[in-house]
Parts: sequence; structure tokens; C-alpha cells
Amino acid sequence: MTAEQFDIIRAIIKSAYPSFNIMPDKYSIKLWYTMLGDLDYRLCETALQELIATHTYPPQISEIRAKCAEYTAPQLKDAGEAWEDVQKAIQKYGYYRSDEAMESLSGPTKQAVERIGFRELCYGDNPVANRAHFFKIYDAIVERAVNESMVPAVVLEKKREYISMIEEKVPEKPKIEQKTEEAFHPSSPEFIDRLMREKGLR
Repeated sequence: MTAEQFDIIRAIIKSAYPSFNIMPDKYSIKLWYTMLGDLDYRLCETALQELIATHTYPPQISEIRAKCAEYTAPQLKDAGEAWEDVQKAIQKYGYYRSDEAMESLSGPTKQAVERIGFRELCYGDNPVANRAHFFKIYDAIVERAVNESMVPAVVLEKKREYISMIEEKVPEKPKIEQKTEEAFHPSSPEFIDRLMREKGLR
């Protein structure tokens, strides 16, 4: 949204909650615009109207973004539903058609199976443990996706740049040259031969 459109959003919030001191100075206004400016104006306005209708107190930045994400994010399956899709893929394609099985999956379900390995799920000897492992990974992937959908694009970009910078600064572990056992073993023929040559015995 533009700065002018944000002024309307700010006016709506202040009008709906006149007794609260909302965005009282230029610094707080700048912060709110930084955190909401990447949102579509109409989307933000609609989300704000719902929050005003259901909240006694002024909505916080995180609540506005969460409501906008609720409108725009695809409806994700819960872990149980996703696991059912995995079981159907296993039954339909089996161990030897893993590529086709993976193509039949999508979104967080596919990502979770890629982390574990489709063939490992096919031949796992502990289905209860496999299910629990899948649930844990799937829920983590979904939680991350939901959180990222709530974070402003500019913040996500800065976060990725920072992580990339840190990874580039991590020094590689020095490689230790592996020397053969024969080169140092005092009883090896090569060692004895070299020693005799050094002593002038050969």
C-alpha cells in the first residue's frame, strides 16, 4: 500500500479506538508502515474491519498481519490428513515407483516426505515411529510457512541476507592429511628400507 493509503488505515484504527493513544509520533507511524506497508490496501482494510468488529482493544501489528495471512494463505491440511495422503501414495505406487509417488504429493506433505525419504517410509519397520516422525517434521514446516507469511517481505529479505552473510563467514575446517600407516609404522618394509639407506647399509 502507498503512504497515503496507510494514512487511511491509521485513521481507521484511531477512529475505531479513540480513547487509545495509537501511533502518537512519527517514529511509531514509521514502524507501523514498515511492518504493514507490503500488504495490499484492500486486504488490510478488510482484515482491519473484521478485527475492529471482534476486538475490544486495538489490534496489534501481528494480529493484523495474521488476519491478512488467514485470508490469503492456502488452506493447509493438518498432519493427520497429510499422513493419509502419504499412506495412499505408498499403497498406490510402492517402493519401486517412488518418483511417481513424490509427484502425487505437494506442498508441506511433499517437503516432509523428502526430508524423511519415501522409500524409508515404505520399508520402515516401525510405522508408529514413522508416523510420529512425519508429524513432527510436517508441523514444523507448516509453522515456518505460516510464520513467514506473517513477516513483511523486507524483513524476510534482511533475514536471508544476514543468514547468508553468517554462513559465508564460517571458516572451513582444515583438512588433516591422512598418512598411511606404512609410512610411520617402524616394522613396515618401507620404513626399514629407508632407515638402512640413511645409515649407508644399502
